[in-house]
Amino acid sequence: MPDPRPTPESPELIVPADRRLPSWFITLGAASWRLIAIGLVIYFGFQVLQSVSVVMIAVVISLFLASVLWAPVKWLIDSANWPPIIASFTAMFAAVLALTALMFFVVPSIASNFSNLSDDVVRAWDGLTDWLITGPLGLSQSQVDGFVDSLLEQLQSIRGESLLGGATVVAEFFSGIFLAVIVTFFVLKDGRPMAKKFISRLPERRSDDFAVAIRVGWRTLTEYMRGIALVGLFDATVIAIGLWIVGVPLILPLAILVFFGAFLPLVGAFASGLFAVAVAFVNGGWVDGVVVLAIVVVVQQVEGDVVLPLVFGQTMRLHPLVILLGIAAGGFAFGLLGAFLAIPLIAVAVSVHEALHDNHDTSYWGLIRG
Repeated sequence: MPDPRPTPESPELIVPADRRLPSWFITLGAASWRLIAIGLVIYFGFQVLQSVSVVMIAVVISLFLASVLWAPVKWLIDSANWPPIIASFTAMFAAVLALTALMFFVVPSIASNFSNLSDDVVRAWDGLTDWLITGPLGLSQSQVDGFVDSLLEQLQSIRGESLLGGATVVAEFFSGIFLAVIVTFFVLKDGRPMAKKFISRLPERRSDDFAVAIRVGWRTLTEYMRGIALVGLFDATVIAIGLWIVGVPLILPLAILVFFGAFLPLVGAFASGLFAVAVAFVNGGWVDGVVVLAIVVVVQQVEGDVVLPLVFGQTMRLHPLVILLGIAAGGFAFGLLGAFLAIPLIAVAVSVHEALHDNHDTSYWGLIRG
């Protein structure tokens, strides 16, 4: 009779292969394929967004523009009883007139100082090449000339290869502007009733959450645009006063540059302030350059510690690392415009999450807050 006891070769004693693996290895493998799937979704989603980037950016910009113009449009509709179409058209027309007047005021000032600016650039370049030769690097004149010639050749080749691409970019730019203006008009005119109709078609358990998300997101975007303009005005005014005291030329163009630089939080105003430092250094020497640099650093410190918390409160309380990574990711993905749009979109997402969840302080989203 055969022995009924199981042998090592019996199926009862064969251990499945996955049970012979360490538990941490099995867990890591299960997480890895999920991460790969998520990464593929993000990658293909990004490719789709890139293919329609003109439309997507135009829509996002239209929301920003509409958030700026919404206050007067809302007042004209609710308080003055204007029809939405007339209120929207009037607000947009007034904004265009204001921008046109600003351009007529600013452009002549910049044009009148353009020759001085070009002279400053030439002197700065001569000073840089002189430092490369006589400074600690000790380069020869032929080495510096060879580097300049190589750089010019690369720029010429890029220009020659991208003539068609440049024409395409220009066409996309104006198409995006036209689309953004049209979408802005319809958001101002029909945004509120369209949002109500959309929410009314949702299931009851979702409609309240969507209503809160739309309301909080729109309020955050509106507060951001208004607040960042105030912060930029503060930076530009204080730095302009400092430049006037030191005696630096080109005050108005540099102040305008600082103002628009503030729309890139944490880095924009400081980077644009470095142009003021360069102009001060070229015109007044290293003492003026150091003084203007000190002014820029102090303004940035006051902005971060006093002005931003006072203007934004909790709306823009984001960790500095999140701001830097957001600007970098937006810039790499969609250029300068993406860097500008990244931070307000992050602020809107965080504000909506906090409004919809009671435990936001203990969630991973809470790490985004500074």
